[in-house]
Amino acid sequence: MNVASMEEFLFNETESELNHLNNNSLLSKRYKNIPKVRIDDKDIYLFKFDTLLKNNNVSIHKESRFTHIPLHIHTVIELLYVYSGECTQIISGKEIHMKQGSICLLDTNVPHEIKYLNSNDIIISIVMRKQYFSTSFLSRLGKNSIINDFLINALSDNTTHDQYLLLDNCLESNIHSIIQNILCENYEKQLCRNEIIDSYMVILFCEMLRLYQDKKYNIDSSKSTNLLFEILSYIENNYHDITLEKTAAHFSFHPNYLSSFIKKNTGRSFKNLVIMQKMSEACFYLTNSDMPIYEIANTIGYDNLCFFYKKFQSIYNLSPQEYRNNYS
Repeated sequence: MNVASMEEFLFNETESELNHLNNNSLLSKRYKNIPKVRIDDKDIYLFKFDTLLKNNNVSIHKESRFTHIPLHIHTVIELLYVYSGECTQIISGKEIHMKQGSICLLDTNVPHEIKYLNSNDIIISIVMRKQYFSTSFLSRLGKNSIINDFLINALSDNTTHDQYLLLDNCLESNIHSIIQNILCENYEKQLCRNEIIDSYMVILFCEMLRLYQDKKYNIDSSKSTNLLFEILSYIENNYHDITLEKTAAHFSFHPNYLSSFIKKNTGRSFKNLVIMQKMSEACFYLTNSDMPIYEIANTIGYDNLCFFYKKFQSIYNLSPQEYRNNYS
């Protein structure tokens, strides 16, 4: 799909949008089935995106026009991009006006709503599970950046989730063309679509980081953040036979201290980080090689094939063979 065809698709009115036009912008009937939570004496919708993220850790869609999106929170990280027109959000009670080329990166559980969108207001939403931000993904963004600080906070279960980042004037950077490429891949659904989108997503976050640095938005990361990325990089490079004791010795820490440090700063255990790194590598081999599954398991450090199958199934809700069939 080329850019012209993609944009024609974006501006065409969807069935949902036609319903809004014909029903005086009333909310979709689907909201009746969306659960609510009570926050600060308000009933707020809880978006889980279970359908959109059923078989993947990232999903891309256009927000419906001719209506508003009521106050809600979600269990995923969301990136909103104003592809065309404008958008007014209310985030944690604060009104935020976004113009074409603006990005808003929202942490989990941040109450926000979007006001009425007109025909020219094309808002792209990219929602991502926490699992999407593997150690390899984070390590590619460098150590000293506000975006890394944001993502680490978002991945942690032990921090307050009230963050959002705003970037303006993205039209002056490569970001608009990168998002165009992501959208073309998303709607075309060709071979290796997910792998190409994943690659573009890394480039997108790197470009966002550049934009922050160019505009002097960047802040110095704390010593603990720098150390954390050194640890994550070590896990990425040594996951095959890594142990807590070996890692602690490498950084001259007591194993108990290292374990507590990792849990405090990521919300995950050392063991869980290693497993996620191994599974990330397994996914790469499943979709980019013809290696037998038993050989992939052995390559990433699992001698017990049955255990590998169970662990993979518990994380992705698919067997390794089903994952290969769906995504390769």
